[in-house]
Amino acid sequence: MIRRVVLWCISLITITLTILAIVFALFFKEEFIPEDPPQQNTILQKVTENKELRVGMLRNLTTLYIDYRNPNVVGGFDYALLQKFSDKLGLKLKIIFANTLPELVEKSHEGKIDLIAAQIKGYTAECDNFIASEPFHPIIQQLVYLKGTVKPYSFDHIKGNLTIPKYSSQSYLLNNLTKEYDNLVWNESDILNQEELLKLVVDKKIDYTIANHYTVAIMQRIYPLLTVAFTVDDNWSQNWYFPKSQDHSLRDKFNEFIKEAYLNGTIQKLEYHYFSYMKKFDYVDTQKFIQAINKTLPKYQEYFEIYAAENELDWKLIAAMSYQESHWNPRAASSTGVRGMMMLTKPTADSLGIKNRLDAEQSIKGGSIYVKKIIDRMPTTIPTEERVWFALAAYNMGIGHLWDARSLAVKLNKNPDSWQDVRQVLPLLSEEEYYTNLKYGFARGYQAVHFVDSIQQYYMSLVGYLLESELRQKHIDEKFASVMMNFTQE
Repeated sequence: MIRRVVLWCISLITITLTILAIVFALFFKEEFIPEDPPQQNTILQKVTENKELRVGMLRNLTTLYIDYRNPNVVGGFDYALLQKFSDKLGLKLKIIFANTLPELVEKSHEGKIDLIAAQIKGYTAECDNFIASEPFHPIIQQLVYLKGTVKPYSFDHIKGNLTIPKYSSQSYLLNNLTKEYDNLVWNESDILNQEELLKLVVDKKIDYTIANHYTVAIMQRIYPLLTVAFTVDDNWSQNWYFPKSQDHSLRDKFNEFIKEAYLNGTIQKLEYHYFSYMKKFDYVDTQKFIQAINKTLPKYQEYFEIYAAENELDWKLIAAMSYQESHWNPRAASSTGVRGMMMLTKPTADSLGIKNRLDAEQSIKGGSIYVKKIIDRMPTTIPTEERVWFALAAYNMGIGHLWDARSLAVKLNKNPDSWQDVRQVLPLLSEEEYYTNLKYGFARGYQAVHFVDSIQQYYMSLVGYLLESELRQKHIDEKFASVMMNFTQE
């Protein structure tokens, strides 16, 4: 009997302890579950928290234009694309410049930049430390020589000094071509970039160099003696590079942005805005323009600067426009009655208070005011950077015909706020099939297209030439002064 009681008590105690254990576990289990280790922020999250995107770029004219009177103001295709990417992320864009690729790579290793907006494929020792973005912005590599010397048609015809930048995409290409050309030799400069080597071709210090077609095009507008011998490679695209790690969040975000920018036309518009001048190169005309910059422009530059500034315009654009109109001839005249530096009609001049159209200062003043007035009349739906092209077309053929072109663009399922689309429509204003149904009728829209295209080319030449004369030679001289040029024979 006593044994049964003892067993019963033991069982009761066991059941009671089990129930208490279950209750305790239910009420206090959260306190005993170990916390998950804190998750580390992704690279994209860290960049977002820092509120700025730090980008490493090489100093050059092709992808980056620096206002020669205000070295802190930058622009250009790469910069504009980076700015749009930063805006999409809601971040401030911070550009960190370097003269050479090794400098950029070192800054990246030090954690000072988030991405490199430059090609590093030629820097073989560092390629494995970076991961590339998706390719964008096609590039053609060209071999360049000096006009008037013997043209090489292939690498077999190279007789002289071929020099390229060290660690460059050109170096990568040539190293791959040694399998095809056994006798191919070249020099590499660890000091000078593509543009500076092109200048050495002009100065007859080297015979050949290789550069991408964007660089060649802009440098030809400054040094028209530069001539393309042949295409080295036409299957190349731009990539930007991110430090290699397990975390690809920033790179993936950029790739997503690039795909979207192609789909919505952003990249195409930027390419047109910055590289439309490449479509046509006239050696003779460019030579005359460069001569006029040196001999004629200095007489009138002050007027362009004063009246462009008063109307919030770029004086170099107004100067390019004036050259297209009159070749900077104050007494220029045409059979249609337009006169002067800016080729104003008499009614337009009267409306602007211009008494003497043949007076250079008055003409430049009137033309600047008139361009500003037209720009201000452009619909706000037109992107800011494109409004000036619409305005210049209206300056040439009349604003009513521009409205017709925009209306016709809508009927043809094109974007009336895109200069690229309206530019395609303008020539149709001279075709009976279209102009008979337009409010303002017939117009030589093709002339307006030529007018705007020519101004864009002159503008690019003027901007580049001023940059070259003010900064390039000084920069090259400083490089040579600081370290002797070191060519490494391959």
